[in-house]
Amino acid sequence: MTISEALVSLNSFPIPDNSIEKILIDRELTGSTDYTVTISTSQAFRLASADTFMWLHDSPNLVEQEVGINQAVSIKQDLMEKANLIYGEFDDPKFTGKTYGFVGEDYNG
Repeated sequence: MTISEALVSLNSFPIPDNSIEKILIDRELTGSTDYTVTISTSQAFRLASADTFMWLHDSPNLVEQEVGINQAVSIKQDLMEKANLIYGEFDDPKFTGKTYGFVGEDYNG
């Protein structure tokens, strides 16, 4: 399996080849490189995975004969949360989530 195929396999929703290639280029990855354990845990691949989740989150809802693909709000929310977990892990500027925690005795939330 290649890195490109690994990104496509993250979800069953169809992702155009050009979109996968853009994600790979943006993260300085080569799609034809063999997918390995080392690559799967690398920062570049994990951030490319997050970009893929956000692409899926932002993708339009497809409906044909009253059957929707990827349109449930809960699915889109889950994709955004997955992406933000990865973005937050690497302090990526695409992080759109909020972080909560305690500062002394004050709750920061």
